[in-house]
Amino acid sequence: MDVSPIRVVIVDDHRVVVESLAALLDLVSDFSVAGMATTADEGAELVLRERPDVALFDVDFPGRDSFDIVPQLMKQVPSTRMAFLTAHLSDVFVSQAVRMGAHGYVLKDEPSAEVCSAIKRLHAGEYVFSDAVRDRLTWDAASDQYTVRADNMLCGLSVQQLSILRHLARGESVKEIARILGRSEKSIDSHKYRIMHRLGIHDRVELCRYAIREGLTVV
Repeated sequence: MDVSPIRVVIVDDHRVVVESLAALLDLVSDFSVAGMATTADEGAELVLRERPDVALFDVDFPGRDSFDIVPQLMKQVPSTRMAFLTAHLSDVFVSQAVRMGAHGYVLKDEPSAEVCSAIKRLHAGEYVFSDAVRDRLTWDAASDQYTVRADNMLCGLSVQQLSILRHLARGESVKEIARILGRSEKSIDSHKYRIMHRLGIHDRVELCRYAIREGLTVV
């Protein structure tokens, strides 16, 4: 009986990564590359158009990043298994990924055979994490989801607040963030002050330094 190949979309801002992974998957009959993109917005359009079996996103992009895009995509295309393929191992990134319900978090330093295996397991309905990521997680039966073991104040922020804080830490203004996220400036400003209050931080410079120090943004 013929088995259809697993259709995969790859989204990464480094073209060499996208093309290398696509070339690898094209060598294996189990896979079919449904598309490639180098921005999160292009990736979102591709997923909505192609509705692949599996979509692999890096976490960090200029403008809107994966954490701005993936939660909505998961609602719009529930049949696609969404996972992160990234070089960034951070408790905050991992926490944000599992809290939004992402189906996996795989590190780029995995051997190619492990990445292929991860895609197959994602397609089979499993949640897939690299060993170094899984070591940071525990299963919470009450909430029926994974949580990060680390006691980090940032992990107490909502997914939306973390996205806003990531943009603030990049040096983007409230006006720029409102445009990028399609929100009002008043809403972004309100979230900014709630975040600062929650963290006990009193000015934006201190807030940005804290976010960078805690690994919330890539520098």
